[in-house]
Amino acid sequence: MTPRGRVYRAASLAGSIAVLWIIWLVILPAYARQPKMRDHLQWLDDQGIDPSAMYYTELEVMEDILAKQRQAELQHHPR
Repeated sequence: MTPRGRVYRAASLAGSIAVLWIIWLVILPAYARQPKMRDHLQWLDDQGIDPSAMYYTELEVMEDILAKQRQAELQHHPR
């Protein structure tokens, strides 16, 4: 590989790491501070649900969640 190719590959790797770093440490925390997301995260916490360990088919409260979601969708988009 030529020196120019190595520099290009190293720059590409550094750029990719920088983009992931910005998403992980800037954009996602900013999104988590939005009122709607903060309310959702608080609701999960109140229900004792660890969002990092959620498997939707295994949650006991999933039926209630889906029912509330369907009801909200019907209220916002009546037919």
